[in-house]
Amino acid sequence: MRENKQLNSTNYPNWLNYFKNFYVLVGTLFLVWMLFFDSDNFLRRKNQREKEFELKSQQAFYEKEIVDLQEKMRELHTNNQELEKFSREKYLFHKKGEDVYVIKDLSKED
Repeated sequence: MRENKQLNSTNYPNWLNYFKNFYVLVGTLFLVWMLFFDSDNFLRRKNQREKEFELKSQQAFYEKEIVDLQEKMRELHTNNQELEKFSREKYLFHKKGEDVYVIKDLSKED
């Protein structure tokens, strides 16, 4: 008759023996699920963090722009010469009987 060979834990690699424990197996499956298959998985969280960083940098840029524009507006409200200069350059306003020529500096972009 044949001998009944039973599989020992020595027939498997050592690291595979850990998965015989129910809690280790369930914990590993849970981690794999959370990292790759869940709707809020690791890759999505990484992309969200990158998007958050991008939006925060845009927010800082626009806050600086708001401060600059408020300063410019304050200057236009208080200084009539600056207001006249701005309206002539930006909207090409002119007084009766005069021509306005705007020369743009090509090395300086607005």
